[in-house]
This record gives sequence, structure tokens and C-alpha cells, in this order.
Amino acid sequence: MPTIPAENYEISIHDGFWQLVPTEDSPALSRRPAFQVVRGGGVMEYTPAFGQAHKLPGTVLSLEYVRAVVVGYEEKSRCWLLGFQITRSASEAARWLELVHWPSGDNRLYAASAQQAGRELAEHIGCPLKIFGAKKLTAPLTDPNQSGVTGPLVPHKRENIDPQQVKLRAQSIDLPIQYPGMWLGRARNNVTLRLSKEATSSKQSGVTPSFNQCVIDPGQGSIRLIPPTGLLGTFLSGQQGRVIRVADVRNVELRHTVLRRFVPQESAEDMITEVTYIIHTWEVYLTLPDESLLLLQTSHRTSSELSRRRSSAGDKFAVDTETSIEYLRKHQADQQAYDAAANWAENAAVVIASALNVRLVKTEVEEGVAS
Repeated sequence: MPTIPAENYEISIHDGFWQLVPTEDSPALSRRPAFQVVRGGGVMEYTPAFGQAHKLPGTVLSLEYVRAVVVGYEEKSRCWLLGFQITRSASEAARWLELVHWPSGDNRLYAASAQQAGRELAEHIGCPLKIFGAKKLTAPLTDPNQSGVTGPLVPHKRENIDPQQVKLRAQSIDLPIQYPGMWLGRARNNVTLRLSKEATSSKQSGVTPSFNQCVIDPGQGSIRLIPPTGLLGTFLSGQQGRVIRVADVRNVELRHTVLRRFVPQESAEDMITEVTYIIHTWEVYLTLPDESLLLLQTSHRTSSELSRRRSSAGDKFAVDTETSIEYLRKHQADQQAYDAAANWAENAAVVIASALNVRLVKTEVEEGVAS
């Protein structure tokens, strides 16, 4: 994660920590965080000097008192500010607590840095993010599932798994395996992948599979790709299938792409509450000498409204059993859907790579689309 410079501080985001590190008259190796939040930790920690300067008690404060993370541009000081709305009870008016600000300048000069720092802090704490004073915000999306095109040329993490390890993993996968619109199994000595019409079409702007059936025949050393129209449609429409030599496949790639869309929604107090839509896509490609050929894809989407939900400040000792159980059910269903999409794509990639006797390459690509 990046280090974000601010006035007198650097914001360090790494390994589940969100930290404010002083930069004034302090060697880099000896600097210690003046303020930090650990993802899921439930408290904010700070030095005595930081607490005294910001009128905070002691050196630790529960995050239950944080109603929202607020980031915005103040016209009077011409600065971007980042801080909290804090309250001791649900009925009490929230007070503003500034954590850090950026140097004075034009509204757009530090807008991206300030908003990125605010988004990350809201994610670490698990609370809403509110924005004020931004001059240019994207209109809310009519379709939050719309995603951008990603490719192998963007920065990514990479893991190579050799053919022997792939075959060992494949032995633990019982075929056939199914996922909505997709089926993968064995027929004689072949491995066959079948995709429904829905699985080969998408409202998204991204790439979708061009074939609805893939037959891997290791004995013949061939991969047959059959178009969505089927065999009869091939003759009638002129659309041709494709045959690829197994020897031409360099590896099988399992690509996991994470796309974040930051969608502003109207809110009170002259602020905009921002919702983050997180779209996960898992794609399985055949890597050929001159192209990466998409075979299948699964996806999962969620929003910060679910991931950031927690008890409201001042009510931490109250228990609403019905609401808590409903939230738990939604969270479990969301996690199960995520796991199903991720596991099926990985199992399919392992089976296909094993049948082809090639490496499995797992790549991680992360994109962010700012508001």
C-alpha cells in the first residue's frame, strides 16, 4: 500500500495498519507512529502528545465513538482535512476531530491523496466515509456492476505453480464440478468445459468467453473450441470453431481482478456519503504465443455498506438480536458467494492446467476508479 504525504505527517498504510508518522526533524528510521488504527482492532492508539494536542483522553480510545470518517476541503484555510465525527451517545451531537491536513493550495491539488487516505481509514475502522467541499465528483452509477477492462500489462502480483504441484492439487478435485452456467468434467479421456449462453454474454464492458464448449484431448494433443451456436449453427452461420495444439499452450493463468468504484450519494449536512462497490472477477486464460485466450470467468460484488456496518456509537452495550442475526446472515451469505466464485475458478484452472500438463500462473490485479 502507498505512503501518502500530508502536512507534518506521512500516512502509512500497510499490513492492516493505518498510521500517522511525523516527518518534522526526525530521521526516517527512528520515526514512530503518532496515531494508528489496526484493521478490526476496535481502538485507536496515539502518543500522549498527540492525544493532548487533539483533546483525546490517555493514549487509547474505542472506535465505537467514531460515527464517521470525514474528509473535505475547507475554503477558509484552502486545505484538505481528514478527521472523525465523534460522539459519546447516539442522541449527542457529534463533534469534529481533525487528525491531519494537507498544505494550503488549490482544491484539486491534494484531493486524490486526501480522499484515498480517508477511504482507507474508513475501511480499517469499519464506518461510513463522508466528503465535503470536493469540486468534481462523479455522478452515481446506474449500474455499480459495470467494470473496466483489465489486462496482463497492468501491474500485478504473480505466483507460478509447476506442473507436478498442479497435478497433485488436481487429484483432490472430484469431477464433475459445477457453478451457475458452467460445468467441467471428464468424458472418456477428455476434459470438457461447458458454458451456458449467460456465461458467454455480459452487460459489462469487459471481455467474455468467445466459445461455449472447450474439449481438451491430451491423447490427440488438441483443444477444440466450439462456438456458442453449436455444431449446427456453425454450418448455418459460417461461424467457425477453433483447434489449438496443446504444445502451443505456455501456461494456464488464473487472474483475480479487484475493481473498486467510489460512488457518492447525497447526504445531509452538506456532505456526501461515499459507498465503495468492490467487484471481484476470476478469469481463466490459456496463454498462447501471441494471445491470452479467455476460457471462463466468475465474479462477486459487495459494497462498503455491508463491510463497514457495526454497532453505533453509544450503543455498544445494547444488543438487538434480530438485527444482529440478520446482519450475520447477510455477511455469511456474502462470504459464501465470494468463496464459491473464487474456489470454482481456481479448481477449474487447476484441472485444465493438469490436463494440459503445464504451469498454473496465479495473478492478482487491483484497480481503483476514483470518484
